[in-house]
Amino acid sequence: MTAAERTTFKFLQFSDVLLDSKLTIGTASAQPGQLNCGYSLPRTERQERAREILETTINAFALAASENVDAVLIPGGLFEAATVSGYTINTLIESIATIEHIPVYIAPGVADYYTRSSLYAADMLQARGLKTWPKNVHIFSSEHFSAQPLPNKPQVNIIGRAITKGVRRTERVLSGKLPKPAGSQINVALLVGSLESHPQIEGRVDSKSILYPFSQQEMESMGMTYFALGHADSAFKVESESGTTLGAYAGCLAAGTFDKPGARYALLGEIEVDEAGTVNCDLNPVEIDERRMMVVTVDVSGLGDADIKEEIMVAVEYAEVRPEVDVVALSLEGGCKPGANPRKVADNLAPQFHCLLVVDNTRPDYLAERFDERTTEWKYIQAMLEMKTKAERTLNRMQSEHSSSDSLSGIPGTDLSGKTVEDALYYGLDALRQKRVTIRNVG
Repeated sequence: MTAAERTTFKFLQFSDVLLDSKLTIGTASAQPGQLNCGYSLPRTERQERAREILETTINAFALAASENVDAVLIPGGLFEAATVSGYTINTLIESIATIEHIPVYIAPGVADYYTRSSLYAADMLQARGLKTWPKNVHIFSSEHFSAQPLPNKPQVNIIGRAITKGVRRTERVLSGKLPKPAGSQINVALLVGSLESHPQIEGRVDSKSILYPFSQQEMESMGMTYFALGHADSAFKVESESGTTLGAYAGCLAAGTFDKPGARYALLGEIEVDEAGTVNCDLNPVEIDERRMMVVTVDVSGLGDADIKEEIMVAVEYAEVRPEVDVVALSLEGGCKPGANPRKVADNLAPQFHCLLVVDNTRPDYLAERFDERTTEWKYIQAMLEMKTKAERTLNRMQSEHSSSDSLSGIPGTDLSGKTVEDALYYGLDALRQKRVTIRNVG
């Protein structure tokens, strides 16, 4: 088949970069089995990571030039509107200007939604003394879908819309029809929203937490050649039952928090439609960011210092961490041998890593020992265990009665949980045994 008999479209897709976001995250976002994501990098490291994420974005545009793509597609999340700096916007604009021969299509998303006062708007850029978006950039500014023909390839159309302040977050984004210009052979839609069958979304009990929902069936009914999807942390390809590619999330281009561990990608794609209308879509993930945010959990139960060190290094290797490159959160768990110091062992390994954050959730396993019932330690343990039992019973009763705690009554309530008493027990034994208290991330 000759080139004249087929239509092709080569593109680079990335999203959810959230440039200049704070790179902190609350504990409520932690997923089961993950590190408590309330722990974030120290301020200096966050600032450095933010610079690296900006550099990765610049490198993405450089990749588009070297691959000679027909367009760059950005379905949402380019920057964090509330915190993005003028310097970052100017850097973005300068970077895009270097690929002036390649159209760049941006569909503003949840964090960078479009308003007349946003930094997507030319008037606001001018008012702040910033550079203007280059002519090769098209920013969808309406909440209604519109189609834009690809320069030099009018048979290819890019369809998109912006998330705006007035759009309801529970709105089904594919409830209507999408525009398909006459004569168009390839129709690519930029869509910011939550695919209900996405692994991160499927099974959620609270439907209100699903922003701008849509289904795979709705995607298929639109008749688009491909959906470039945004508003998901991880890459995910959407296929029909017959194996046809409907679209894909690229996931976030580069991560700065530990709730997004592992490799992050842009998608290098090529769509080909032959004269019979048969579509072939080829997608290749490209890891542009040289660093990965990595989480390693190590159970140190029953171990002393020497064994803890060995266990850490084995876990790091098993997780395929690149110590000299990656940003690593090491979560230490379990009850170690009394006298062991897991935190110190981990801290001594820090020079071997580019960046190591140690989260110490361990305790000395004092209760595994035998105690003389005549000793102060035994009496202290018995008293604290009784208090723990009383606190748990009281809490369970108050929860069943839907009553609140009252710290003034002297009766343990929700402000004094069994977990809190257990923490106090171990801190007390630290003081009795070690003549010092080691503060850990417990409670």
